[in-house]
Amino acid sequence: MAFDLVKQDFNKAAEAGFTFELKLPTGEPSGAKLTVIGDMSPTVKAYSRKKFSEYQMKQSIAKRKGKEVDDLSLDEAEDLAVEAALIRLINWTGIQEGGKDVPFSKEKAREVLTQHSWVREAVMAEAADLTNFQPK
Repeated sequence: MAFDLVKQDFNKAAEAGFTFELKLPTGEPSGAKLTVIGDMSPTVKAYSRKKFSEYQMKQSIAKRKGKEVDDLSLDEAEDLAVEAALIRLINWTGIQEGGKDVPFSKEKAREVLTQHSWVREAVMAEAADLTNFQPK
């Protein structure tokens, strides 16, 4: 059997998304299902390149001014982590607030990922797991 580049397109599979059931920190099922795109997706790769370019620009500007780039503050690091998870999270079902269904939106997702770091960690872990994005 030969390796077929078309059939083994993990980038395309990662862009298509993967749906998983969110587990509570206790390990119990939450009833919510989240859909994420994988780290190998073109969208995530473009986001990563953009962030890297922004950091290089900051370094270049600081160097011209004879300064060093400041380390990220804790708030900046958390904002970056939320943004990284937000680019990967593309949909959900089964999330409620006060007993009412919460439709997916990037704005609400940002709020959830900010307030619930364990959800953010689950999104990042599932997006990084290449086995979730098997080409079909």
